[in-house]
Amino acid sequence: MPGRIYTLTTLLLLVSCSMLHAQQTKVDSLLSVLKTFPDDTNRVNCLNELASNYSEADAIKMIEAAHEALEIAKRISYEKGIADAYGYLGSGYAEAGNNGKAIECFLEALRIGEKRKDLREVALDLHDIGATYIMEGKFDEGIQYYNRAIEIWKQAGNKKGPVTALYNIGYAYQMLGKDTLAMQYYNEAIGRSREIDHSHPLIFSLVNTSVLHLKYKNYSAALQVLDEALKLATEHHNNIMAEIYGIYGEIYLAKGMPQRALAMTEKGLALAKSDHINLYTLQNYKRLENIYKQLGNLSKAYEFLSSYTVLNDSVKKESNRVSIEQMVHGYEMEKKDIQMAAQVERYESGIFRRNTFIGLLICLFLLAFLLGFLVYNRTKNILSAKQRQLLQYTQTLLEKSAIITSINEELDALKNGGAIADDNMDKFSRILQLKIHTDEEWENFKILFEEVYPRFFSSLRYKHPGITASELRLAAITKLNLSVKEAATMLGISAESVKQSRYRLKKRIGVPENSSLKQVLENYA
Repeated sequence: MPGRIYTLTTLLLLVSCSMLHAQQTKVDSLLSVLKTFPDDTNRVNCLNELASNYSEADAIKMIEAAHEALEIAKRISYEKGIADAYGYLGSGYAEAGNNGKAIECFLEALRIGEKRKDLREVALDLHDIGATYIMEGKFDEGIQYYNRAIEIWKQAGNKKGPVTALYNIGYAYQMLGKDTLAMQYYNEAIGRSREIDHSHPLIFSLVNTSVLHLKYKNYSAALQVLDEALKLATEHHNNIMAEIYGIYGEIYLAKGMPQRALAMTEKGLALAKSDHINLYTLQNYKRLENIYKQLGNLSKAYEFLSSYTVLNDSVKKESNRVSIEQMVHGYEMEKKDIQMAAQVERYESGIFRRNTFIGLLICLFLLAFLLGFLVYNRTKNILSAKQRQLLQYTQTLLEKSAIITSINEELDALKNGGAIADDNMDKFSRILQLKIHTDEEWENFKILFEEVYPRFFSSLRYKHPGITASELRLAAITKLNLSVKEAATMLGISAESVKQSRYRLKKRIGVPENSSLKQVLENYA
């Protein structure tokens, strides 16, 4: 991701005019495309890319683009977009000198990256947090974050990230005055950069290594690594060339070759002015002052000291102006952050209320379902009990009817045999018939039947007003699926009479010839 990784040097690297022009062309293209996107993931991605192209040129515009991306990404719950936006906000605030705010944003991006298990994002955020701590002078904290970033990059199979981190750890040790450790990390960064052809940290590692060799008066080694750095910087059009020539000047001056030092430093000054890099221009002014002092040309030394003072004052004024602008802009951004946080809080509160309402509805639904299920089960159990009771009562009547029928058959046999007087036999038979077919027994049967089939009799009467009580009785017995013989026993009539009665009932209720009475009665509950 461009613009999201710091390569720290003992030199402050600025952007040349050609690079600024290339960035501006890309910025113009992105601004044109941005107009076609609604507030969706495409717009968020475009804004984040825009922020990355502003990074080295305009911290304020970078922050504005990333802030808009963050606002939209949060509104549409686009986690990757949120993480990227926080990363660019961190870079923007770091460029603006607000390191506390930068670390806060990087930590937010890190939290989301860890949640999403995005190793690339996690390593990048850890590295940028380390770089920000280094800029604050907190070298030990910075080194810890760099080492964590290296481990994550290794897990992700990224080879370039660790090389940059190794270089930056070397820089941190150099700032701490631990030159042996600094050289160790620079050499490791140089070796790995050559393996994977990663020119950027390779060039800077070579340059800073030459500075360390110069410090310890190892001039031949300093020139050797600086020659390689110059060759690579020329091939890759790196704007550090102005500084490389300036360091050549320092080496040759230290070797007692002021004229050679003068030629190299003047070349470095010309490149710095051509690229409009004020820092390199200032450093070469200072070098030229020292060279002319050694040459004994004090007027020229004073001339370059004056040039240095004027430009330095101008840079400071510009820096102060930019700092004030950045402070004002930072205040405006913080106001926007507060407003956005309030919007997010309202949005999340609305989601919470909605989810609570939905949860309550689900609970009510489940409760209603549970109650319905319990009522259904209870009704089902009651109905099953009623059906068992009806079957038991029907069985009792059948058994009773069977006994009476058996006694009647025996009485008929005795009567035919002349053992009992005919008058007494008829009376006894009538008593038995009355016993089984009393209105009370049929009423009890009807009550039990209607509890199981509550609308059976009423439906038949409604559809067939002329139906008789005996036909209703036969219909009920038929619905209970009793056989002809059982129905005859129950009703106290012959099986033939049951068949005839069923035929009349079929005619009464209009049962088609190809349908059974039982099938039709099933439709009556």
